[in-house]
Order: sequence, then C-alpha cells, then structure tokens
Amino acid sequence: MRNVVLFVLIALLSACSNGTRQKELKLNDFGYFETQGFNVLVFSNQYDAGFNDEKNSGIELIHHGVRTATGAVRLSNTPKQWDLVPEMTRRTVDTVHTSIEVSLRYPYYDFDSRIIVTPKGKGVEISVYLDKPLPEELEGDAGFNIEFLPSQYWGKLI
Repeated sequence: MRNVVLFVLIALLSACSNGTRQKELKLNDFGYFETQGFNVLVFSNQYDAGFNDEKNSGIELIHHGVRTATGAVRLSNTPKQWDLVPEMTRRTVDTVHTSIEVSLRYPYYDFDSRIIVTPKGKGVEISVYLDKPLPEELEGDAGFNIEFLPSQYWGKLI
C-alpha cells in the first residue's frame, strides 16, 4: 500500500488580528476550526449536484465572515464548472487529537483519498493521503486544489 502525503500550511493573514494578538485555532462544538476573525470548515457543506463549482464545500477558509478560499482533491488542475466533484464517504471530527478527517471517492475512476486537517498555530495543516496509486488516466491532472476568491475583495478598500 502506498501513501502519498501533501502538506500545506495555511497561515492566517496578519489583517485578521485587527491589532490584537491572534489566538490559535480551536476545534469548536460545531465541528470546525475557529479563532477571532477566521474559520476553517472541512466538508461541513455538500456540493450541489447541479452546479459543481459553487465553492460551498471542501475546505473553506472564511475571514471575517467572507469565504476567501476553498480546496479539495479534484481531477483537474483547473476544474471547470461541470467537472466531477468527489463524494464524501466519511467525515470524522476527532476532539481528542483535534483533527477532522474526510474520506472522498470518485466512483467513476475507483479513486479514493483521505484529507486530514489539524491546527498548527495560527493556521492549519492539510494532509492528503492516497492508499493506492493514482489511476493512470488522472496522472498529471488530479491533485489537491486551493482556489482563492479575490472577487470577494473587488471594489473594497483594504
């Protein structure tokens, strides 16, 4: 069995501190990570089967109530509106180890992955595991994507 691990460290923006000392992320009673001005949801919402690029599922980074980025294992390095999205087969919130684990499946390709998100200081570590090699037809295309949503800031003064 082969494991492939991808580590991504998402740090909080200094703007989130609002002039005060930023606290570390904590796992709350609702099953997502939070601190003042920043939330990290891990597959807390489901993809809408009719419009797959709504950006309302996967790993969601929310700054001061505004979704600023989303991420998930996708089959294309630049997913399009009608591309397949993974089925979430399991979601486990581990309050002892302070982590959220999600199992994802693309049935058409018999492709499974697991994502484990844990807090690391003022950010999170996202680990992606594949228990068997990526299907050949997905090599060079599939991967973990994070899409930042700068449109949330268009027309705003920073």
